[in-house]
Amino acid sequence: MVRIWQSNRSPHHNSQHHHHDIQLDLSTSSTMTDHTDMSFSGNPVDPGASTATESTRRRRSSIKDAIDEKLLAYEREPVPIDSLKGWPSYLGMFISRHTAGTEFAIGPLFVANGATAMDVVVGLLIGNILATLSWRFLVAPLATSQRLTAYYAMELVVGKRLMFVYDIMACVLLAGLAGAMFTVSATAFGAISDVPMPELDDWLPSSWAFVAIVIGCGLVTTVVAAFGFTYVATFGELITPVLIAGIIYLCVQSLQMLGINDECGFWCIMTEKVYTGDKVDPNLPTFGFGRCLAFAWFVDLQLHIGQNDLSLLRFAKSPNIGWASAGGMLIGHYFAWIVAGLMYAVQLQETGETSVAPGPIASLVGGGFGICIIVLAGWSTANPVLYSSGLALQHMFPQIRAWLSTIIVGILATVAACFPALTNKIMEFLSLAGVLLCPMGIMVFTDYFIFPRLTLPQQAAKASGTETTTNWPAAFTWALTEIVALPLGLLIPSISIIFAPFIAIPLALVTYIVSTKISVEKGWIPSISSEAEVEDENATEAVKDALHCE
Repeated sequence: MVRIWQSNRSPHHNSQHHHHDIQLDLSTSSTMTDHTDMSFSGNPVDPGASTATESTRRRRSSIKDAIDEKLLAYEREPVPIDSLKGWPSYLGMFISRHTAGTEFAIGPLFVANGATAMDVVVGLLIGNILATLSWRFLVAPLATSQRLTAYYAMELVVGKRLMFVYDIMACVLLAGLAGAMFTVSATAFGAISDVPMPELDDWLPSSWAFVAIVIGCGLVTTVVAAFGFTYVATFGELITPVLIAGIIYLCVQSLQMLGINDECGFWCIMTEKVYTGDKVDPNLPTFGFGRCLAFAWFVDLQLHIGQNDLSLLRFAKSPNIGWASAGGMLIGHYFAWIVAGLMYAVQLQETGETSVAPGPIASLVGGGFGICIIVLAGWSTANPVLYSSGLALQHMFPQIRAWLSTIIVGILATVAACFPALTNKIMEFLSLAGVLLCPMGIMVFTDYFIFPRLTLPQQAAKASGTETTTNWPAAFTWALTEIVALPLGLLIPSISIIFAPFIAIPLALVTYIVSTKISVEKGWIPSISSEAEVEDENATEAVKDALHCE
């Protein structure tokens, strides 16, 4: 009786034991029903109550198993062919994810920091094209070759111990980014209810009402993200047409409110009323051509060169789907940033208010429809970001499922969203995240595409077991990159954190190749030839054992 109860509680028995327990249950069922069941104290136990308890336990187990199966994220296995997605899913996801609520907080910063029209139009265009090329040629080929999550692919290269540090950083940074989306959506609802919004230099929430709105936004977004990639992609497909139409509408409204006419056309508005080169605060850094280009390229550094989007693109049918990122870069980033700048110029003209809170700006320009666009934009980006952050947490604690880890991360993001500094300093936050996380992606890409050409061993941690192995060349590379790049980016204003990736990327690439080559030559890590010899020896021993048994 006790043995049968234990087998029902444990889903991890092997198939043989499980089959045996089922046979025992069937063979003894008549005996158990013919005799009164007794407790250990000798008191009679109602068979009906025992049956009801067992039925409830089985029902709960089956519900949990059904949820796990329905929301399976393939955390430590390749994505099966029948789960692959095509162009519509990825176009929808990229456009909706990068037509984000934060785009309407980032766009005004180019105006506030004194960028000129040429800096914005040309610099942002080149930067976004470079970002698209990074997704297509750096992420998509690796994602469709391995079809693993970013975290598991990295674990096979650097080892689980080093990945634990990375997972913590990725989980916190991505949760912070999702929290910024919640804040953006909250500013839209705040504009409806006249709740005071945070100012440009605020670090703390402006009111308890603002906190309550943030919690509501976080709850809705977390539920959608917890259902997995299919639901995230479907959500993106559904709202993408609405977002595109909304941005066009806000653009037209802004130009009309800025006084576009035959005498002063689009370029006149851009140069004389929007991107004039004047800063709203003299203490703000100036955004020139180089800064616009670098920010557009590296704003999502942790996703493309940092390879975090392996988790999303592993579902792609072919590497060419990496071109779908152009939809997000050109419609989302490029066009949405410029439109957000136009909207901010309207606010400066009409009210003189310098806050970059997207909700009130959208309400001023587009009314209720503008507010709806901000809300949808915030949710559309938070969904895939929460999904990726949840995978990071799940990789740290494999015993929990991805849907549950996403809910936990959603709670963390909601707490972070209550502090508007994340949104007000979104440029610096995104740049910092990229510098911290990109070395790991560079090493994974190098391991897969460059090491075979240099006859260096691949997936060093996998060869000897990721549980106990640490890839020390990888650890050295990551540490050296941060020690050099972060102080230069944070302490030297002429470099700033936005330009730090130009230091971090080549430094990580060269350091990892050189340190791995030295480690192989010194015998600290096995070479390809030694790995082959070990495999040959193991095969020979297996043959000898087989012959001996015969």
